Amino acid sequence: MPPRQPGTAYTAPVPPIRPARSDDARAAGHVAYETGFFGASAARYFPAPDLFARLWVGPYFAGAGAGLFVTHDARGVTGYVLGSPDPQRYRRALLRVLPGTWRDTPPRALPAVTRYLLRAARHPAPHAPPDRYPAHLHLNLLPRARGQRLADPLLDAHLGTLRTLGVPGVQLSTTSENRAALAAYRRHGFEVRERRLTDLWTPWLGHPAEHVVMTLDLT
Repeated sequence: MPPRQPGTAYTAPVPPIRPARSDDARAAGHVAYETGFFGASAARYFPAPDLFARLWVGPYFAGAGAGLFVTHDARGVTGYVLGSPDPQRYRRALLRVLPGTWRDTPPRALPAVTRYLLRAARHPAPHAPPDRYPAHLHLNLLPRARGQRLADPLLDAHLGTLRTLGVPGVQLSTTSENRAALAAYRRHGFEVRERRLTDLWTPWLGHPAEHVVMTLDLT
């Protein structure tokens, strides 16, 4: 590291951010699983990490994705922004990853996984109108990557890609529990479109959660 000049403030180096590659899919799946419960591991409600990664990350690496970026350190991928600019494109990719989905799921995990999926079907998250906001995104960071404002360059890169593609708008879904993410999205111009209390997470969280849909016009 070059010596710091007298009178200048030290700025810690920012971990690099780069476009995601196809071989990042497994690492991105790990990040998704380890952050899938309000920033903590999804293991408490979905004890099948490979299935979780296949369902929640797989489509973006199977043709749905655009503007996929990861951040990493010496130990590997520490976070990502994933998204799709078109709902139909996402659905086609999801159908491509579904065959064989259950094949590698441990039988002992099936009751818990089934319980969650049934609850998710009964408590669907709200969405913004897809004609105006066809794109959606997900952003997650491992604990060791938090507190470094990495969400900002990830969002800059992803939103820049969507604008280049001419996408009119993007939406995302989070919860009011995720205060740091809400602040990051607001910094980039996202506005709250809808709030809705849901009992989806009550068995694991201990109380209802508030789903928050945020949107950003890109044109």
